[in-house]
Amino acid sequence: MRIIKQAIHDERGSLSILIISLFLLLLVFSFTIVDISDAYLAKRQLTEIGDVAITKAAHAISLNRYYSGDRTLDSNNPDGSSYRVPLDCNTAEINFQNEISVSRLRGSGVSMVSWSCGNDQVEATIMAMILPLITLPLGIGFATNEIHSTIGATSIIGGSR
Repeated sequence: MRIIKQAIHDERGSLSILIISLFLLLLVFSFTIVDISDAYLAKRQLTEIGDVAITKAAHAISLNRYYSGDRTLDSNNPDGSSYRVPLDCNTAEINFQNEISVSRLRGSGVSMVSWSCGNDQVEATIMAMILPLITLPLGIGFATNEIHSTIGATSIIGGSR
């Protein structure tokens, strides 16, 4: 009985357990930080892909409206000195989808989640699934990361009607 009490109150090795626990905690925290940073960089890359595609979509000018003078006043400049370039929404969406369909983010395809075209302004949300940079054992973490990005564009021209 005395030997059991002495073994319970013996503190040898407790510092080793504390150090190992803190090391494992720091290791998991480091993996988490690396994974979050990788997802942030993937979102920036996805936004760049979207910027290229939305710019191509914003170049789909409605020539009939443009030459007839049917233009939308830019709400950011209410004095009437700037107008938005009239867009052909159907052509803009086709151009955007064509550009997105050939784009890849880290080997994964990019897809369009939503599309909006109105008041000569385009906006889209795109999505890609990427593999995490570090895969933790025992199923800890996610098998894939779903990255979303929303981009928009409009063009204005100066001068009066």
